[in-house]
Amino acid sequence: MNISTDHLDESPFPNKPSGGYEWWYFDALSEDGNWSFVIIFYQGNPFSPEYIRNIKKNSTDPDEFPAVSISIYNRNKTEFYSFVEYSSDDFNWVKESDSCSIGPHSFSKSENNSKLVYSIVLNDILPSGHSIKAELEFNSSIITAPSIDSKNPIEHHFWNLIQPKAEVSGSIEINGKSGFQKIAFNGSGYHDHNVGLEPMKEDFKDWYWGRYHFENSTLIYYVMNRTNEKQYKAWLISNETGEVIDEFSTVETEGFLRNIFGLRSARKLTLKSKNSEVTVQAALPLDDGPFYQRFLGQAIMHKDGKVSVSEGISEYIYPEKIYSKKFWSAVKMRLRFANKKPHWVQRFKMFYEWTW
Repeated sequence: MNISTDHLDESPFPNKPSGGYEWWYFDALSEDGNWSFVIIFYQGNPFSPEYIRNIKKNSTDPDEFPAVSISIYNRNKTEFYSFVEYSSDDFNWVKESDSCSIGPHSFSKSENNSKLVYSIVLNDILPSGHSIKAELEFNSSIITAPSIDSKNPIEHHFWNLIQPKAEVSGSIEINGKSGFQKIAFNGSGYHDHNVGLEPMKEDFKDWYWGRYHFENSTLIYYVMNRTNEKQYKAWLISNETGEVIDEFSTVETEGFLRNIFGLRSARKLTLKSKNSEVTVQAALPLDDGPFYQRFLGQAIMHKDGKVSVSEGISEYIYPEKIYSKKFWSAVKMRLRFANKKPHWVQRFKMFYEWTW
């Protein structure tokens, strides 16, 4: 894993090979703990059955499969969900202004003194009648010195932690599961950029990831099980400067459970350094599918004789199952193709919500 904290290195990776993928990820939790969201912009959608079918033929360009996924949660319940795949013409990146648009959704970056600001605009009406309109801002200090810099020329995955913690504000209007709601959002969030230069299942067997904001620091971790090794990293990063306060030397996974799709994952992770210990419990499932899980979790940190508690987001992915055709019919109920006739489930509010 190549890891960095460089906000200047965010443009789309050129000439990604067949099977490559790229995403720009944003998430946030509100101050009152009620609302959370995850928004992901893709170029080379790794969850697309059509893309996977072409990867097997080694005859496709990741640029032909851009997508946007949007998940809005009220506590552990999904209030709005959309995952739309677009055509290559619907993806636009303007390097001069560091802005990206995919279909009706966009994000742009600006710098103001020592501050880094991302502005996100969402606007869509789904065939089911659900809709979203949002304007959000992610504000953070610029990490001027590389606090994490791990480069390996033989690695095929790049992970850029651009905003470990950002102050997030804005408005979200949804016509969702509970009807129309207008949310004045204030909270804390996270933004990163990932690039893979080969299919996920070739790069790793499974992958745990999570981020938790404490009062003065943010915990970020990953555990990647590869064919012949277990690779992991975990850091406490200063919310003020972006510097690494602590790096954890051991990561233990336990409390394995299997969901209704047969996906087995650890629900408890213990991170240890010389002076700190953190227990992460993946408690409330937000998204619980055949190859991917997202949790609203809790992290308990023992450091310098003090105990701190934080809520945050944990994720788990088992990419080989993405390639199993027996799950593709379920994926197609959730994944809409913007320029094609929608799946019949996506045209009915009740049935589409059932897939959430």
